[in-house]
Amino acid sequence: MIYKLNLIKSQDKLIERVFHKSMKELGEFYGINWIINTPKVFLIKDRKTIDSLHAKKTEPWLVGWTNNTARIVFVLDKKNLEKQSSHKYSEEYYSSLIKHELSHLFYGILSANKQGPIWLSEGMAIYTSGQTKSRARPSEFKNFLMFYAKSGSGVYAESGFVVETLVKKFGKNKLLELIKFLRDISDEKQFNRIFKKIYGFSMSYKSINKLYK
Repeated sequence: MIYKLNLIKSQDKLIERVFHKSMKELGEFYGINWIINTPKVFLIKDRKTIDSLHAKKTEPWLVGWTNNTARIVFVLDKKNLEKQSSHKYSEEYYSSLIKHELSHLFYGILSANKQGPIWLSEGMAIYTSGQTKSRARPSEFKNFLMFYAKSGSGVYAESGFVVETLVKKFGKNKLLELIKFLRDISDEKQFNRIFKKIYGFSMSYKSINKLYK
C-alpha cells in the first residue's frame, strides 16, 4: 500500500522542548550519548491515519508507537488527542507520552531491537518517562508475566512498577545488563535463565511481590 504524509516541520515549542529534555535524560539513564541521526517525531493527524498506518482498526488507547529500525516516533497530534482517543490531554500527559516512545528507541539500541519481553519493554518506557507517578499503583502484581510475547492495554497496569521495584532494590545497572542480553535471547525460557543469573532469583509473582511489599 502507498501513503502520502505531508512532511511539514512542526513549530510546536512544547514538543521541541520535551524532545530535547527527554533525549538528555534518557541518554543519561541508558548510558547512550545519542547526538547523531537522532530520532524523528511524526505527529499523526487523526485515528483514521493511525488505522491506515497499522492497516487495521486500532484501539482508542493507542496514541503512540515507534519504528525502531528507522528511529521514528509516531504520536497522535495533541490537538486531536481527546477527540481521537480515550485519553485526556494535559501538558504533563503529552510530555510523558513523547518520552515514553523515545525510551523505546533507547531500549532498542541496547537490545538490538528485541522488544520482548513486552512487559519489560513497556515497563522501562513507563518508568523512564515518569508515568508511574500518574498511574494507579497496584496492590500486588498478578498479570504482567502474561505479556512476554503479546501486547495489549493490560501490560501497562503493572509493568512500570515492576521495573521501578527492580531499580529501587538493585539499581539500574543490572537492568541495563539484562536488556543487553536480549539480543541473544530467543524465548522466555532463555530469558528466565539470564534473569536468574543476573538477579540471583527467578522472576515470579511471589518473588517480585515480596520485593514490592
